[in-house]
Amino acid sequence: MKKLRFMLNLSRSFLLLTSGLLCQLVYAQSVSGHIEIEAGAPVKRVIVYLKSDKNSSQNQTHQISQKDTHFNPPLTVITSGDKVEWINDEAKDIDHNIYSLNETNAFDLGLGAKGSKLDHPFNQVGEVNYYCSVHKNMEGKIVVLPSHYYQVLEQPGDFKIDGVPEGKWQLNAVVFHRRYKVEPVNVTIAKTALQNLTLKLVKR
Repeated sequence: MKKLRFMLNLSRSFLLLTSGLLCQLVYAQSVSGHIEIEAGAPVKRVIVYLKSDKNSSQNQTHQISQKDTHFNPPLTVITSGDKVEWINDEAKDIDHNIYSLNETNAFDLGLGAKGSKLDHPFNQVGEVNYYCSVHKNMEGKIVVLPSHYYQVLEQPGDFKIDGVPEGKWQLNAVVFHRRYKVEPVNVTIAKTALQNLTLKLVKR
């Protein structure tokens, strides 16, 4: 009898857990729409992202290669709390230095010889330009976002971000063109996908 009760309680617990997981899956929706831009100079790469006060994601490590005196990729998009690791992949014995003078994310990792790995965590949201003091032509950019729900577009157009949990979010974008700024849009994720949203880029 005790064994039967134990099995019944275990089954109930499993059903509750499964129901909870299914609810989470049901309420993870997609957010899609179009970026609208005022007439003017053409705008290239745009990063559309969602921000929430309840963001929580597992921190990740992103790798950047240093080869042929270039950073690859030149643009890296990460989430606040993530770490970036620079790997010296040069075929010859060439040292590299990684540093940034960014106001909120300044760092200098010193020299790294061939085969070395140097890393740095990023906790502040924003754009970080970094360089190599040994090779003046080497430069890269890191964009630190408040969540991992984003899409990189080569130019303004249609966007779609999948798997967004339910709740209140702010739709925003990173624009590298200095003449434009974004008008954020507040959205609520519930039981259905959000479609046909408009995110406007306006002149400063």
